[in-house]
Amino acid sequence: MNKNIVYTIGYTLFQKDNVIDIESLFQTLQQYNIQYLIDVRSVPFSKQYPQCNADNMKIAGRNFGIQYMNMPEIGAKATSSQDVFSKASDIFFEDIFPIAKSNRPEKTELSSSEEIVDFRKFRCDEYFTDGLKRIKKAYDKGYTLCMMCSESKPLDCHRYFLISKALEERYSDWLEVKHIIKDDCDELCSVSNSDLNELLKKAVLRKDIFKNILTPNIFGESPLNNYYGNTQEEKINDFCDRYWNLMHGWKKHNTINNNEAYD
Repeated sequence: MNKNIVYTIGYTLFQKDNVIDIESLFQTLQQYNIQYLIDVRSVPFSKQYPQCNADNMKIAGRNFGIQYMNMPEIGAKATSSQDVFSKASDIFFEDIFPIAKSNRPEKTELSSSEEIVDFRKFRCDEYFTDGLKRIKKAYDKGYTLCMMCSESKPLDCHRYFLISKALEERYSDWLEVKHIIKDDCDELCSVSNSDLNELLKKAVLRKDIFKNILTPNIFGESPLNNYYGNTQEEKINDFCDRYWNLMHGWKKHNTINNNEAYD
């Protein structure tokens, strides 16, 4: 069965010097026969790249026959009133706290008792899942969509870890996510969630603190016993997902004014 494809893209993939080549971005969307560009930034504005602000993207889209729209409900920003936060130690079980530096928006130290966004909970949030249903409705009508955020590498972006995983969890029988990137030769191509899962695994497991994660202790107990899954492979995937969450989920009590920090 041929599955429908929803694409993702990051506009900094088309960065030239200090500007974004909007024309190349939309020409790429045309090559993939995309009809709607869905901006998944929580706030569709950028001080660094104002040409990527919502109003400018709408105008550019019309010129290329591609409709632009923002869907903040599937953005990465959460409010303190949403039940999408967990203690850091409940997300990742290893004794590596405090963490001095990460990819979280605050760039500040994280202790085990602090609450951060839990992306597993986020994928079940009603506001977020309403956004997923809107995407399904678009495909029911025969449209092809591309979700856009800022990061050129989907592995660093919530469009991979939050949205595309949720879409395939719900609609994998008929829908597949493809992420538009550039290969080592600077040529455009696309990769799947499975491809990114493997890249994530390699990135996490080569870190010095995790080199022994597959080695049983003196009692023959595996460090992976705390993680979810019926097989070692599933437990490793859970381990890597939780570590990514730890490095990207922002703290509950902080308010970030920098729009780019969320997306």
